[in-house]
Amino acid sequence: MGNSVLDDLLSYPKLIKRIKESDNPIQTKKKVVANFNEMKADYSPSYLKSMAKFFDATLPRLYDGVSFNENGTDLNALLEEASVVLVPNHQSHADYIAINYKFFKQYKRMLYVAGGDNLNIFPIGKIFRKSGCFFIRRSFQNDILYKFTMEAYLFALLKRKEPIEFFFEGGRTRSGKLRPPKYGLYQMLLEAHSHLPDAKERGLAFVPVSIAHEYVPEQKALAKEMMGGKKVKESTGQLFGLFKLMAYQFGKIHISLGKPQYAHKLDDPEQNKLNVRKLAFKCFRSVGDQMVITPTNLLVLILLDESSGALKWNDIILKAQAILEYCQQYDIPFTEGLRPNKLEDSIGRAMDILIGNNKVDVIGQSEGTSLFYAIKKNCRGELLFFKNTIVHHFIIPWTISLAWFNVFSGEIDNVDELKAFFVKQRDMLKMEFYLPTVKEYYAKTLRILSNAVGREITNLQDAIEFTNRDLYEVASKLSLFARSLTYINEAYIVSALTLESFQKDGVDHFKAADYMKRFVDVFKAEILSQRIIRFAESQNVELMKTALTYFEQIGVLGYEDNSYVITNRVKLDEFIQSTEKTLKDQLKLNFKVV
Repeated sequence: MGNSVLDDLLSYPKLIKRIKESDNPIQTKKKVVANFNEMKADYSPSYLKSMAKFFDATLPRLYDGVSFNENGTDLNALLEEASVVLVPNHQSHADYIAINYKFFKQYKRMLYVAGGDNLNIFPIGKIFRKSGCFFIRRSFQNDILYKFTMEAYLFALLKRKEPIEFFFEGGRTRSGKLRPPKYGLYQMLLEAHSHLPDAKERGLAFVPVSIAHEYVPEQKALAKEMMGGKKVKESTGQLFGLFKLMAYQFGKIHISLGKPQYAHKLDDPEQNKLNVRKLAFKCFRSVGDQMVITPTNLLVLILLDESSGALKWNDIILKAQAILEYCQQYDIPFTEGLRPNKLEDSIGRAMDILIGNNKVDVIGQSEGTSLFYAIKKNCRGELLFFKNTIVHHFIIPWTISLAWFNVFSGEIDNVDELKAFFVKQRDMLKMEFYLPTVKEYYAKTLRILSNAVGREITNLQDAIEFTNRDLYEVASKLSLFARSLTYINEAYIVSALTLESFQKDGVDHFKAADYMKRFVDVFKAEILSQRIIRFAESQNVELMKTALTYFEQIGVLGYEDNSYVITNRVKLDEFIQSTEKTLKDQLKLNFKVV
């Protein structure tokens, strides 16, 4: 009979050394075993088969299906030749079920999934544990023995050639945007793998996994958090409350694999830190690149970008076709259902889901009138989640669209001013997204400009010398994306006006809580006046916080005596003036989809 998982765990060299050198080896070993029992998955093949049958019957009632795309990665072969770790993004608690269910059905293998111990609650914890979930404390920096036990558990799983999965963001995204990767499990897996007897022969392959939901079960609760509500701690009642969602429609779940990223531990500690960071961001960027355009997030993008929110069906389809043409041109993935012969039916199904879930109003239903579709005002912040899952694909055309309106109007008339405009927008957006390098940014900008005017543009000087006809071609072809990230500019200008209001009131020092409260008041006044603010979704907690950090980084704010203080009023005024000008210019845009 072979070794048990515990036997393999206790054979981990670092753990053997730790136990041996402790003051009380017997007691230390007992603590290790207790840690193991706390974290371990309790895999049951019969239980997993029963759960698969349960989901075979249940999932079709909730979802239109789970789409799975290997994208050229032969995962079956990879599982035979390497130690495999799946690293998906995390949008919903349903991710655990969707990925594990599809993995088991496709590969007839159990997947060991790292989950936070906040999910280890009766009886859900037992279900997850028997389905392959092992639980990790949210924090264990000061418990070295626990850390070594976790490393040893990963070592045991790798030694037994078991596939592992962890969500690299460390938790669910609240906004829909990808969160920066956490490095802890990457580091521990590299460390554990380095102690395997066959580490050199059997490489460690991290497989990026993009998961996109047409509709997220928890999205209403997530939206409340984004608007300032407190996070509700997971409980049995809360998780079983998900069964109330049986009345909702969730569309499809889309799972896509990226190219495997091989890595191993480096001997030099500092070099290894860089190695871990590089690996984590390679996986992160792969997930972002593979984040698929779905009927729902495409529809939400189109509806939210219309500040009035009301569009005719034909206009929605025209915009969808134009966006998908851009996606095809620049290798942005989209679902099979968005192919030309299926597009209208798929967008129609997405609209039915949003209407059925009470998120969209249909205006003008009486016979003989044109129908308009509009996201309900109180749902714009909630549906922003879906737009945020894909909007990173359109950052560069959005920036070009803004810049070229300024070139067209004469506000920008030389290369230095154009570069300065790009840098300012990029500096702001890097607070929200992990962006391409400056070199990549400019290279794609030139490619987009070349395609827009129909000839090769090799530098920004060529672009500055565009004729009015060229400028019109660029602006009209990119007008689709002219408002895609305007909600971020709006949030940052409200943040700046909030800081200005402190100065006007003679407030020298203020706390973050004071700023957050005043931001809400300033936002309400601005959106009511309709002077420059149009998008209700511009007010959310994440944007309030990142805007504050941005103003610290550019030197507008300082921090002293546990309070914020404005240190550069001139810079603040310049930001307000230039951003107000940009937003007012955007309100004048009136290009039709071509």
